[in-house]
Amino acid sequence: MTDKPDALDRLVQFLLLVAAVTTIANGLFMLVRPLDWYVFIPTVVTTGPPNAHFIRDIGLAYLGSGLILLYATADPALRWRAAVVGGLWLALHGALHIYEVAAGICGPATFWADAPGVIGQPALVIAALAILRIRKRI
Repeated sequence: MTDKPDALDRLVQFLLLVAAVTTIANGLFMLVRPLDWYVFIPTVVTTGPPNAHFIRDIGLAYLGSGLILLYATADPALRWRAAVVGGLWLALHGALHIYEVAAGICGPATFWADAPGVIGQPALVIAALAILRIRKRI
């Protein structure tokens, strides 16, 4: 941190840490047990038959994003660009889910069931970056 960290700096770190840890955990689950992950997430089974390779591909994206976010937690004011990069795929993935419900590809019930895991993580990153920006730390 550029100055002595205060409560809001710690909040930013916490938001990024929660996003990082949950993203890494999901990515590892997808990599190690793709078919178990497929049945563990109730809305995934409605998207078609499982494809372990494809699930692992997405798991790598989650793992990469999470590791970059974890790096950003050490000093968010100096590593805010890492938070942007780590959150980018998560935000784009969340935007895709918003598009799918808006276009009628999936129903609102599916969207809301997925929202904590799909919208929650990028929302945490966006909130952390907003706090840094408002405080002129970036």
